[in-house]
Amino acid sequence: MKKRFVRTISLVVAGFAALVWAGVAGSAPADAIPLFANGQGVSCGQCHSAPPNLNPYGRYIMVTNFSKVLNAHAQMMQNLKEPISVITMVGGSNVRTPNLPTVILNSFQLNSGGYLGQDFTYYASVPIVESGFPASGLDQLWFAYNGFSKGNGSLQVGDFPTPVMSPWLSQSMSLAGYALGEMAVGLNTVGVGDNRWGVSYSQIGTKGLVGNVSYMANEGALESAFDNDPDDAQASAVGQAYTVSLQEMNFSSHFTGGLAQMWGNYPLPSGAKDAYNRTFGLVSYSTAPNYSIIGMALIGHDSNPNDGPGDSASNGWSFEGIGSPTPWLHLDGRYERTNDGLGGIANNYVGDIAFSIMPNLTVTFENASTVGGPAVTSYQVLWGAPFNRPKNAPTTVATAPSAPAATAPATGATAAPAAPDDLALGQQVFSTNCSACHGANGQGGVGPSLRGIAAKQTLDQTIAFIEKPSGAMPKYYPSVISAAQVHAVADYIRETFK
Repeated sequence: MKKRFVRTISLVVAGFAALVWAGVAGSAPADAIPLFANGQGVSCGQCHSAPPNLNPYGRYIMVTNFSKVLNAHAQMMQNLKEPISVITMVGGSNVRTPNLPTVILNSFQLNSGGYLGQDFTYYASVPIVESGFPASGLDQLWFAYNGFSKGNGSLQVGDFPTPVMSPWLSQSMSLAGYALGEMAVGLNTVGVGDNRWGVSYSQIGTKGLVGNVSYMANEGALESAFDNDPDDAQASAVGQAYTVSLQEMNFSSHFTGGLAQMWGNYPLPSGAKDAYNRTFGLVSYSTAPNYSIIGMALIGHDSNPNDGPGDSASNGWSFEGIGSPTPWLHLDGRYERTNDGLGGIANNYVGDIAFSIMPNLTVTFENASTVGGPAVTSYQVLWGAPFNRPKNAPTTVATAPSAPAATAPATGATAAPAAPDDLALGQQVFSTNCSACHGANGQGGVGPSLRGIAAKQTLDQTIAFIEKPSGAMPKYYPSVISAAQVHAVADYIRETFK
C-alpha cells in the first residue's frame, strides 16, 4: 500500500513537472488558449476566466461563430504559421475507472480554428484520447459563412454544440458538466448541451441580441451523421431535433442570457420514437468581467420515454457563482436540481477551485456531491500548446492600475490638441482593438456610442476608464496596449468623436 501511494505521488509530480517543462521549454510563455489569443495578440483573460470557462466577451465571440470582434487578417496569418494546437488534460478522482491507473489521460486532442477568408470561419476539435481510452470520433468540426445580412448573418454547417445556450453549457470551469444540459429522461439520452451534426443560422443584432434557428441530427462520426436507424450498430443515432433561441449577449452590459426551445424525436428499440421538447432559460449577471452569477431553468416533456405507455414532465434548475479574486485564482460554486419526471430526482452540489499556474497551464480541484450518494473528489491539469508570447503581453493577466481621475466631468475647458503622430497611433489602436464593438465611426454597436465623449468626461477620465474598465468591457491595458497607446487612443476618440 505504501509503495503504491509513493508510486502514485511520484507519477503525479513527474507528470506535472513534464507539463511545466514543456510549457517553458517547448515555447515561450504565453497568455493565450489556442488558437485565437495568439492570433489576436491578447491574454487568455480576454475571453476566459479560467480555461475553458468563458467570460461574457468570450461567449459573444463563440455564439457569433468567431465572425465578430476578432481581427480576421491577423487570425489568418496566425493559422498559416501555427494551424494546429494541442490540448492535454491529465487527472484522477476517488472514483476509479476499472482497468485504468489512478492518474489517467483525460483528454488529448488537436484543435484548429479561425478564418478561411474574410467571411468564412471554421473550427475543428479532434480527440485522440478520451477518459484514458482511444477516442471514438470527432468532438467538433464545422464551417460557417458569415456574409449574410451585411455581415450580421452566419450560416453554420457541421458538428457543433446544440445552439441551446451553448456558450455556457459547453465551456464550463467545473469538471462535472451541467446536469441540466446532460439530463436523460428514460431511454432518451439527448442533452441540450450535446455536440451534434446539423445546420444552424444566427442573426446578430447591433446591441448584442442574437437569434438562432437550427436543425440537428446525430452524434458520432461523419458516416452516421444523418443515419437515424435505432439499431445497435448505430449507437450514435439520437434522432432529429429543431431549436430556436434568442439571446442577449451584449458583453458591455451586466445582464446576459436568453430563452431557447428544442423539439425532437428519439429512436427507441421497438422502432417507435419518443417525441420530446425542452424549454431552457438562462440569465447571467456580471458585476465585473471576472465575477458572475448564473441561473438556469429547464422544463421538458417526453411522450414515450420508456418505449411503452406513459409520458414524462421533466424539469430542473441551477444557481451558480463564478469569481476570480486574483488573475491566478478562480472559484466556482453551483447547486443544481433535476427531476426526470419518472421518479429520478437529483440534488447536486459542485465546488471548484482552479489555479492558473502559467497562462497555458491550469490546475483544477473539484468536489461534486449528490444528496444520497457518494462525494466525488477529482482534479485535472490542463495544458495547451503551442503558444507564443503576444507582443507587449505579460505572462499573467494583470490588474491594470488606474490613472488619476478627475472628480468632475469636463466643463467646456479644451485640452491641448494632440500631435498628428499621436492621433495616427490612436487611430491604429482604435481600428485594431475598439472599432469592432464601438463602430468604425464611434456610433456604437455591441459597445456603447463614443460620440460626444469629450463633453462628458475629461481626458484623465477617459484614460482611467480604458486602463481599468467597468462592466464587461475587455481589459486591454497592459496586456495588449501600452500606456502610450492608451493615451493615443484616448486623444483620438476625443478629437474624432466630438
